[in-house]
Amino acid sequence: MVEPLPAAGPPPGPAAGLPNRYDLSAAAADLAAGGLLLAALGAHEGDWRVTRSEAITGSFAGAVLDSRQATDGVLFVGLVGPRRDGRDFALQALAAGAHALIGPGAAAGAALAELAPAGPVPLRGCLLVCRDALAGMTCLAGHWRRRLPALVIGVTGTNGKTTTKDFLAAALSAAGAVHATTGNLNSAEGVPLVLLGLQARHRYAVVEMGASAIGHIAARAAVARPEIGVITNAAPAHLAEFGSLAGVIAGKGELVAALPPDGVAVLNADSPGFDAWCARARCRVVSWGERAGDHRYQWRPRGGGGQLELDGELWDVPLPGSHNGANLCAAVLAARAAGLGDAQIRAGLQIFRPSPHRAALRRLSGRLVLDDCYNANPESLRRAGRTLCELPGGAVWAVLGAMAELGDESAALHEAAGRDLARLGIDHLVAVGEDAQLLADGFAAGGGQAHVASDHAAAAALLAAATQSGDRILIKGSRAAAMEQVLADLLEVCGWSEDSG
Repeated sequence: MVEPLPAAGPPPGPAAGLPNRYDLSAAAADLAAGGLLLAALGAHEGDWRVTRSEAITGSFAGAVLDSRQATDGVLFVGLVGPRRDGRDFALQALAAGAHALIGPGAAAGAALAELAPAGPVPLRGCLLVCRDALAGMTCLAGHWRRRLPALVIGVTGTNGKTTTKDFLAAALSAAGAVHATTGNLNSAEGVPLVLLGLQARHRYAVVEMGASAIGHIAARAAVARPEIGVITNAAPAHLAEFGSLAGVIAGKGELVAALPPDGVAVLNADSPGFDAWCARARCRVVSWGERAGDHRYQWRPRGGGGQLELDGELWDVPLPGSHNGANLCAAVLAARAAGLGDAQIRAGLQIFRPSPHRAALRRLSGRLVLDDCYNANPESLRRAGRTLCELPGGAVWAVLGAMAELGDESAALHEAAGRDLARLGIDHLVAVGEDAQLLADGFAAGGGQAHVASDHAAAAALLAAATQSGDRILIKGSRAAAMEQVLADLLEVCGWSEDSG
């Protein structure tokens, strides 16, 4: 057995005097110190007045990117995107009682008067104008994170990072308030938003970090400054930017390199890249794998995947599939590194709920549906297919959208994934959309029965006509494929319903 993890103990509880809101004068000073602040303006009955940063009054708690979510006392950040210019919505946010941070341009500088309508408006907010709105939000997030005592745990990996994050957040909840990433906020924009939502009451922050190129994780970690880092695995994904599996491994390893010497790296010893990650660590490494070893906890699935054995101890796995056993191993070891005992971890896991469209089993009109719509890459597709085949039931169907960002290898990877699904024992594959045709081609070449649906509605209609009670159905695809629409069409157009019990 591996020696028990030396735990530094949980972080201190919220201390008196710690801030729950970000003072605007401090925010302006932080932006100015970073060379980002161009102007701080206060609104007085619709009239903008440039003011000194130390003269600003007010504060904010949390930040939003959508002006429709702007409420009294939050910070609206007006980013410039490919379809919308957030600066155009600053007035709407300010009118709702929010403060705003924008970059320069048509709505800033000499043209700021355009924000005010012809008549006076009782705007209470403050407008911070930065050289770059995203850089400004990131700067504020970094300063805010440093002001609060929460223990920050970063989670990344090609597959399973969201489920591991959810497992870990549930486990930690038994020991104190947890702040964790929600939705898809694991990007350059999302991580600062998550950090700006931290409050003094939070003892733990679980921050998911996504990446599609070298340098992304390093940038996220520089802001979040995690003390514990978890890498679930590395597999071919985002190859258009990473270039190869070696690039993926290097990108994920940036989290390990960012950890402090007294931190803990929690790593998958069975994943490609494990040795490379260990070589980058300045801190203690703890890992899990199918074989025991130095600093390595041995694990294996039990009970058909419903349980796992981790270094001799049995744990219930809340989601189906042996890969979710590996995700639970990561969460348990990270929670131990954060100072929790196993009894606390088990108690916390009782409240676990998966994020939407991630490995959720649903009973729809007698069919067993594995709702894994949120995203896909070749390895996660194989894992989901294997999971469904291991569950009892009738014919197995895979309803799949295309996998995005696979670069020059995309065609070969789609066809190979289709062949692999046929070998796993899936009976029917429905490729949704022209971009998914190669999945069907590979599946047919592997001996399976392939179908091609022109769109989501056609796929739903095919399932409604061709499947029967007891059949098992996987629905999965990359974000761009929006495969949750197939589920919506089954429920809203085809008349399927959620089974009770």
